[in-house]
Amino acid sequence: MRTLLFVMLSACATKSTETTTDDSDIAELPSGAADGEDVDQGDDDDDTPPEDDDTPADQGTPEDDDTPPEDDDDTPPEDDDDATPEDDDDDTPSSDILDLSVPGPTEVYVSSGSHTTTDGCTLRYERFTPYAPTADGEVFVLHGFMRSLTEFSEIAEHIASWGITTTTVTMCHSSFIDIQPEQNAADVVELADHLGAPSVVWMGHSNGGVSALMAGAMEPDFTEAVLGWDPVEALTGGGPGYAADLAVPLAGLFGESDASCNSSNSGLPVYSEASDVRLLRVTEADHCNFEAPTNWACELTCARDKVSYSDEMITNTIFSMSTAWALGHLEDGFDMTPWWAPGGEVQVELRSAGALSSL
Repeated sequence: MRTLLFVMLSACATKSTETTTDDSDIAELPSGAADGEDVDQGDDDDDTPPEDDDTPADQGTPEDDDTPPEDDDDTPPEDDDDATPEDDDDDTPSSDILDLSVPGPTEVYVSSGSHTTTDGCTLRYERFTPYAPTADGEVFVLHGFMRSLTEFSEIAEHIASWGITTTTVTMCHSSFIDIQPEQNAADVVELADHLGAPSVVWMGHSNGGVSALMAGAMEPDFTEAVLGWDPVEALTGGGPGYAADLAVPLAGLFGESDASCNSSNSGLPVYSEASDVRLLRVTEADHCNFEAPTNWACELTCARDKVSYSDEMITNTIFSMSTAWALGHLEDGFDMTPWWAPGGEVQVELRSAGALSSL
């Protein structure tokens, strides 16, 4: 079955980006980027908040408080307390939590290029740079076996729209005849250094989830955190040792264990070796749900039937949790507690709806 998977997935391995830049040209914003920020963001920010600010004011006007003095006298004090704006105040924080499942407030500039490592690997990369960055650090996204950067353009652009530069990479050692997650990790660490990333959150899917973990352990000086999407341990092994050495927070979002392409959740024992780790199951997610966009080559062998949740609902959960993980470790002052603490408001809501569960 695994051999069949290898063959079917090879159909997408030849994809490439539409535009390229010279290796020496590290992606920078165009000269007018700052002006674009003011135009694009001002309209959105000015339109939405005033409606929210006006609503509470209308509900709590002095006329409403003064009109029914007799009712206030007749109503038991306990009922008054229960019906006062205190209830509205209790509900207010939930409206203040960002909906990270939708695109963020900034436009994104996309560039592409290549870099040849000291090992002789030529890495192709696509860089998603926000016009209004909110973090100095960056996210690097690593693909799985027989895949490429193409399958992660949507989630990369999504994270960048929330203010974090995000880079996808096509690695050299994830093919049918060459599986070397450790060398892939070394290659992307060199790429991040070449591009001048001051700090990094590594994210990876499938076998790339183990390479992301390895990269984080290899380069503790500028690694902030690691996130794996349905990680798969490589045939070559080696993941648990790197997990034990990892000195930064690690998180894993896993699909269902009965999905055909990661039926044993082989990355789970690897991730469990880390000292600071958070592991969650995304209900009904299959291996393809963690690609964005995915394609027929993955769906033919890895997709599973959904009963309670649509693919869109699953994608929203993955996008939201992943964006919060990146912002929480790269943007000063961002509180990722609602998403990543067991008692956090967003996680509690997702758990109550059955969309997330503990591992």
